[in-house]
Amino acid sequence: MDRDNDVGDMLGISTPVIGEENVLKVALEYILKRPEDSDSNALFAAVQTYRELEAKGYKGRVEIALLAGIAEEGVEADMKILRELDAVLSKSKYAGAILVSDGPTDEAVAPLIQSRLPLISVRRVVVQQSRGVEETFVLIVNYLRKLFTEEKYRRYSLGLTGAFLIIYVILSTIVPQFVWPLVLFFSGVALFVKGYEVDVVLREIYSSRPITFASLMLSSLLLLLGTVQGLSVFVQNIYKGAWSALGDMLLAPVGAQLIAADLFVLSAALPIFGRILDAVISYKQPRFADAMAMTTVLISRQLLVEIAKYFAGGGDIRGVLTWSFIVLGFIVFSVAVMPLERRTGERP
Repeated sequence: MDRDNDVGDMLGISTPVIGEENVLKVALEYILKRPEDSDSNALFAAVQTYRELEAKGYKGRVEIALLAGIAEEGVEADMKILRELDAVLSKSKYAGAILVSDGPTDEAVAPLIQSRLPLISVRRVVVQQSRGVEETFVLIVNYLRKLFTEEKYRRYSLGLTGAFLIIYVILSTIVPQFVWPLVLFFSGVALFVKGYEVDVVLREIYSSRPITFASLMLSSLLLLLGTVQGLSVFVQNIYKGAWSALGDMLLAPVGAQLIAADLFVLSAALPIFGRILDAVISYKQPRFADAMAMTTVLISRQLLVEIAKYFAGGGDIRGVLTWSFIVLGFIVFSVAVMPLERRTGERP
């Protein structure tokens, strides 16, 4: 199994490669070009396993094949491997499979194999290395070379490092007192995005609802600008007390008679507005719930301002209560009307 198709890319061959003679020929050609690569050892281990099974009485009842994905790995690689597995299985009937690999990346395709036939065994080939200082140094250099030359590793080793340095310089210029908290924040966001595949969701939104995607990006930018400007004011006024500084943070001017609270409200309303526009462009009926949600968010701007003024010491509790009841009224109205909209949409 060669999920990243190193063998195919290096030799310029197409897979699947079926039969002992063909696989052995590929293994010899590949090890002559890349003797340090563990894929070559996995190929020879597969041939060894094939011969052992033949010697134990399975001659004529076993077959060996090399399956490969693509360099980027991921879903497309798995789909290609599945197609190649089906091509191998179409030539004869088999009761099970033995997976030979050089590591956990290739073994990730085990569920694909199990979807077609039972997986009898998994053989991982571990290449024995000399533990001398010189050999260890050469091995480290080879891995470092991979980090800087191979595309699938370079995007992380160089790309992420470059992004980290750019963010650090920008933040140290704008808010030097919050450099490391913000760096850790962005690092946490990046880990969260990759861990929960938020980038995959964003790609799906971009392909199906481009205006919603654009509004999400603009919303994120406004939220970032409001947060940076607000934190700067918060730090300057923290001596007044946390609540007072929080009020000053929401009222922090950001230019053109706008305050930080305006940016926060706009960042919440823009994605909803983008979803409404996508529905209009697609000749679909915009959802009433979206319209009410956007209206409620925009009206909440004044409530947020009144709360900020109250915290900062320049507001009146009556203003907070008045706008609280107004926003609450819109929420109650929206909740009451939504079932009617749902029943109307269900009518034939």
